[in-house]
Amino acid sequence: MSFQALNVAASSLRTQQKAMDVVSHNIANVNTPGYSRQSANIVTATPERIGGLDFGRGIDLQSIGRSVDPFISSSQRENATQFEFWNSVTSGLSTVENAFGSLDDTGLAASVNDFFLSWQQLSNNPQDTAQKYNVRTKSEALLSQMHNMQAQLSDGQQQLDLSIDQQITDANLKIDEIATLSQQIKAHEAGQQGNTSIANDLRDQREQAIRNLAKIIPIQEVNTSDGDTLIQTLGGDLLTQSGVARHLARGSAPSSTGFQGIVIEGTNNQVQGLEQGGSMGGLMKLRDGNFQSYIDELDSFSSNLAYSTNLIHSSASSGTRASLVQSAQGAINPALALNDATQGVPFADKVQAGSFNLHVYDAAGAPQVPTSQFSINLAAGATMNDVAASINAVAGVTATVDTAGRLNIDAGTGTVAFGNDTSNFLAAYEINSFFHGSTSGNLTLSQRIQDDVSTINTGNIDPATSDFQAGDNSAATAMADLQDVAVSVDGSTAASLHARVAGLSSRYGLDVGISNQQKSYREAEAISLTQQRDAVSGVNVDEELIAMMKFQRAYEASAKIISTSNQMMDSLMGILR
Repeated sequence: MSFQALNVAASSLRTQQKAMDVVSHNIANVNTPGYSRQSANIVTATPERIGGLDFGRGIDLQSIGRSVDPFISSSQRENATQFEFWNSVTSGLSTVENAFGSLDDTGLAASVNDFFLSWQQLSNNPQDTAQKYNVRTKSEALLSQMHNMQAQLSDGQQQLDLSIDQQITDANLKIDEIATLSQQIKAHEAGQQGNTSIANDLRDQREQAIRNLAKIIPIQEVNTSDGDTLIQTLGGDLLTQSGVARHLARGSAPSSTGFQGIVIEGTNNQVQGLEQGGSMGGLMKLRDGNFQSYIDELDSFSSNLAYSTNLIHSSASSGTRASLVQSAQGAINPALALNDATQGVPFADKVQAGSFNLHVYDAAGAPQVPTSQFSINLAAGATMNDVAASINAVAGVTATVDTAGRLNIDAGTGTVAFGNDTSNFLAAYEINSFFHGSTSGNLTLSQRIQDDVSTINTGNIDPATSDFQAGDNSAATAMADLQDVAVSVDGSTAASLHARVAGLSSRYGLDVGISNQQKSYREAEAISLTQQRDAVSGVNVDEELIAMMKFQRAYEASAKIISTSNQMMDSLMGILR
């Protein structure tokens, strides 16, 4: 029986030593990211029946377990996806903070206030050249603010697109890593019937790689019946399975915002669901959501400002008339209706049946005799050629349409002025206008005003006498009042220009608040989940040291059994001798 005791003790020595190896491995990986604590699963060896009695035959190390809670792992993956998403959004929004400035002292709202205030000041003294210079200066400041905002946002979109390219590269590296680890796990666990956890370290590494991929794009993880792991996008596009990797790539067709979409390499199908999480999703939300919406709202403000201002200014006068007048916008096809969508004119659709007054003056500045006012009637479907023909019917005035489709009016030695436009033609095609362009990126002052501030219109010409009163401030007053008038020329909800600017600033502030709140929430959630994982999978050095002492004592006791059994054998052999 002493021989059996030796065998039992030997099995214990081997098992306790292996258990010590597991503890040592845990302590060595106490700071390894993604490592899951391992434990030695020790079981009693199969007993042996002798003389009707079952005698134990020691212990065996059945397996090395991996302490993992699948629910916590899944929650951590989802948290990583959402945290990186909102972290990207928060960081991206902070890069354009200077573009919005302060609501009180700087930024677009302050520039709009200064613009309308300058018109109010001009209305108090409509012929004051200094006040006209002030209007031009404040207008240029407003345009500069809009251009800078648009440029920062557009440049931001371009930089985000470059960052997304880098994210695609990083995601593909993670997909390759997961595929490689899956192959290694499959090879390592081949033939291990009923034991799918033998490749503990490789499975930890794969889980960490999956979590790192989830930081970039939102994914779904599916564990198959054969122990493999399938990774796919939220839209169901397969990324990796059974060691096979499928990469992300840029599509060939640009999206509605001008950027190329993301597809599975080798296909033309857009990957769905990428914008719902991960750092890449945050960048896409910034590019196509936040930044694009700011640009759209800024463009909407620009178009409403430009057209509404030109509608007043084009039918007004400053008392300064011109011999040569050219429309700043040209009809692509002068033979098509002025309001045809293909004319390439931003506000062509605003032209309607109506008329405008053309006041003609001789070289001395006196109204043309016998009548100075000519009503240019535009019927529905009127063309640029029709306008030129109507003006050519006026004595002393010649109208032509150049190769760019622009209307050119030549009064020779005389001059002309405009008023009472009910057709919206003057504003739409920018004749006698204040602004040129329609978007935040291309809106400028008309060249005429840039060259001469005296051409800033402050009043209206008397439709009966063609006279202009120097003290007339009706147009300047209408300009100042425009700030509180609800307008909509682009299909947006009617709102005042002030309300549009305030809405844009408020939207940005709200977006920043939401992103900061979500980021803080995900940070707190991450801390909680980390603590939960540490409680299940983390290595506690104190506990490991206690386990080490336990195995050490068992090892020493087993060694004592061997020593004692050896002494018993020596004594027995001495008696036999």
